[in-house]
Amino acid sequence: SAWIHLSITVTYHQSEHGGQNPIKGKFEYSIAQSTSKSTPSAILARGTIHNITIQESVADYHLGKVFLPNAKLWWPHTHSTRQRQPLYSVRVIFHPYYDGSHEENISFHESQAQTTFGIRTISSFIHPQAKSFALSVNGHPVFLTGGNWITTDQFLRYSNSPKRYFQELTMLKHLGMNSIRVWGGGIAETQHFYDAADALGLLIYQEFWMTGDNNGRWGGSYDWPINHDAYLANVRDTIKRLRNHPSLCWYGGGNELFPIPSSSTSSSGLDDASEESAGVSPPKDIEEGLKKIIAELDGRPYITSSVTDVGSGFDNAKALAPKDGPYGIQSEEVYFDRNPGFTSPLLSEDEVKRNMSPSDVQNKESPGRNIGFQTEVGSVSHPELESLKRFLSQEALDAYPDCGEKLANGGSIHEEWVYFKYLSFAESSGLDHICQFKFPPLENDSSQHRMDSIEDYSWAAQFAQYLQYKSLVEGYTYRMWEWYSAVFLWKTSSPAPTFRGALYDWYLATNGGYWGARAGLAGGGPVRLVLNLRDWTAHVINVVPVALSATSVKWSAYSLEGVLLADGKIPIPSEQIDGNSVVHLEGSLPWVDESISFTANSYGLQDVILYRLDLSYVQHDDLGITSSVKNSYYLTDPSTSDGSHTQSRFSLLGAMRKETPRVNLDVLCQMSTSGIGCTLQNAQDNSVAVMVKLTLVKNSPDNIGEQRDPRIMPTFFSDNYLTILPGETSHVQISMESIELLEQSTSWKCSTDGIMKFLGRADTDLMLSIDGWNIQESKVPIFCVASSSDASLTKSTSKDAPSELAIASS
Repeated sequence: SAWIHLSITVTYHQSEHGGQNPIKGKFEYSIAQSTSKSTPSAILARGTIHNITIQESVADYHLGKVFLPNAKLWWPHTHSTRQRQPLYSVRVIFHPYYDGSHEENISFHESQAQTTFGIRTISSFIHPQAKSFALSVNGHPVFLTGGNWITTDQFLRYSNSPKRYFQELTMLKHLGMNSIRVWGGGIAETQHFYDAADALGLLIYQEFWMTGDNNGRWGGSYDWPINHDAYLANVRDTIKRLRNHPSLCWYGGGNELFPIPSSSTSSSGLDDASEESAGVSPPKDIEEGLKKIIAELDGRPYITSSVTDVGSGFDNAKALAPKDGPYGIQSEEVYFDRNPGFTSPLLSEDEVKRNMSPSDVQNKESPGRNIGFQTEVGSVSHPELESLKRFLSQEALDAYPDCGEKLANGGSIHEEWVYFKYLSFAESSGLDHICQFKFPPLENDSSQHRMDSIEDYSWAAQFAQYLQYKSLVEGYTYRMWEWYSAVFLWKTSSPAPTFRGALYDWYLATNGGYWGARAGLAGGGPVRLVLNLRDWTAHVINVVPVALSATSVKWSAYSLEGVLLADGKIPIPSEQIDGNSVVHLEGSLPWVDESISFTANSYGLQDVILYRLDLSYVQHDDLGITSSVKNSYYLTDPSTSDGSHTQSRFSLLGAMRKETPRVNLDVLCQMSTSGIGCTLQNAQDNSVAVMVKLTLVKNSPDNIGEQRDPRIMPTFFSDNYLTILPGETSHVQISMESIELLEQSTSWKCSTDGIMKFLGRADTDLMLSIDGWNIQESKVPIFCVASSSDASLTKSTSKDAPSELAIASS
């Protein structure tokens, strides 16, 4: 049960005759559970407030505290088993009293308002170990794994599309993220965005409209915006518009601002700036106004800036972190170090210029010397080849980059790749993560060679992204509540076709990075298994406040032929994992010499071994159901002279793709009212099926010989980019409600031959396309479960709300 504080803002418009007579009447309110169904929900609470007089142009009226029995709490989806979070609808009607003298005024003055809300508590605190901003929901700390959001489209073409927002936010939920940062260089998002976040259980960090790029720190002026009063009026209106949304959890003053004056910023060359405000953003009056308005209208937490500066000047009451980044590709094991990509402890720019050593830092554990709340960290991004063909010319596709080529090194990147913000897969050393897969291998980091085809290049890019983002999210989450309280990727969405920073593209097609991140986050599941790639130790992460029982983690090592080389178990101390905690298991996994395998010996290449971790556990809740989680890694010998830094590290996988027969998978897919279920079996006995990619497509003669994109996007698979051992069977579910089959239609029909066809086009089949690193490309039909050829499955839609996008569980 819960008590609700109910108030309403009334606007009394000036009459055309210039006068405003008081209006007397009553408020009636009713509260019901919100639902997308057409049938109304039962009223849970109702009431009437009499003797109301409306006279002012704008005024707030407090309707009192309302008791709501049997209230259901709103949770982030990572802490809930519900597909949709419970929401409530409140309706308030003003009825004027009628004295019989002006009958026409009855309908004129009667008015009503309706909104939805959720029930939950939000609070912030400084975590004692991570020494950074942290969030509690309903009294429980929530480790935030999220993405930076710019907007859904660079020209705001989808700003009035509930469907588009539901699609994109469902993609982020499906990935395993529980939070989104609405970046300060963008906008305050629309009602549709927040409606989707409310329903899906995503926590929103909404920044106001300032960024260091324009507000003085990196460019522009510290005095901006020009009209401070208009800015604060916009803030007030925005808070009123958004404050009922349970997904909104805290406000930020802006991106990479500088609320702490210093000698360096005060002398920034702003001749007309006053001594009091020079070098400070937001400006003092705006900062004070923001705090006052939030306290008056809302009460949610507020933090001034995403980051400020490294060192003793950092204040974790004003900023989330002293630093953000990096944004380029790293060796995977780097993400398991503290402050990945930087020193630990952090050094300021001035200290770096003075060649100061991290060992010389006095207070290495101070909040200003480590990134406890990571607001932005990113890496490479590369759409799938099918998407590249939609925005690159054939000339540009043929001119894909050389190995190790970087714009900073004078590389001759094709102008179209440059225009679409190509980001190199090469580290600063020249080591190229795409060309690590090249066969025959590169002997060094020369940029005079490249992959043999755009197809090979694109597939290696997907593989490299998969490994990169998997390691990134694992490296942060395995130190949950120890080093970190949050990690936000820069960025997750793509407002335009681009190569820069996204896990899915503008067409809503996912890439290898998306599925690597999802594997690292176990799809948002409560329990994750992580192998530290720096020291090969295993770790069990429990992100929910419910303890679980487990005895050990099982590990297995396989050759690329699927031969079991070794296995073992790592015991779990006390056979219990507390809620909201990480258990660091003792001992490291061994490197298994692949002497049983002939492939590595026949090519003389560095061995690549598939390691798997498996855990069965029972949660200490009322259900007591046994669940399981697993994780896989493609690893090379860590004892070699360069370890993972050799340019030929994955050449054995390259040889597998180029030299060995492709794997043919046995695939069966059937439609039901709940979605599409697919069974994939690797019937071959001498090869692992590597990076199996599934795509739902419309198979039509219209697509043959033309550059039409047959993909259905987005499609929510329970798993993708799979690894399947010889003889192993994998089951993949596709949610029916999450599939946008065709814009102009709502149904597919079961044909006389038992396969799904588009109702309006008998020659258009619904099919699953199968591809992969070493997979024989093929397509299979989607078979009907219905016995009658007249049976059809129709996608449900609603006039009043977007169709729900249900996600299949793994």
